[in-house]
Amino acid sequence: MSEQKTHLGIYGVMLNDGNILLIKKSRGPYKGKLDLPGGKLEHSEDLLDGLAREIKEETGLTAKNFKLYDNYSVTVDFNDGGKEISMYHVGLLYLVDGVSGDDIKETTDEEDSLGATWNPIANVDIEQLSPFAKRAIENMRQEPQK
Repeated sequence: MSEQKTHLGIYGVMLNDGNILLIKKSRGPYKGKLDLPGGKLEHSEDLLDGLAREIKEETGLTAKNFKLYDNYSVTVDFNDGGKEISMYHVGLLYLVDGVSGDDIKETTDEEDSLGATWNPIANVDIEQLSPFAKRAIENMRQEPQK
């Protein structure tokens, strides 16, 4: 029988000229997939402070303006070092602007991300995405273009 866990994550949807900023996961249930920058809060950390911290750690960018965009949940089963886990994963997705920083981290020494890249919303491969990145991109593809 697998161990059951619940995980709340906060994620940033960062857009630039038809592209979305994604990180490549280095571990966990979405290892090797492209994901939104973000993650879990530290104990007693403010939601938006935590999101800004995660974005800085995973992308190298400083983010200041956040607007709740969507929420989504999924149950994912995976093996974590020989231990079977069934994780109920709840994500809060925020549109992010007011971003500063010249260069994104294309490689990283942080433990959760292998680096960040800009990806075209119109043709990024849905099969290469975490459920949260997939949800954001599918929503963007359905929204009328301005």
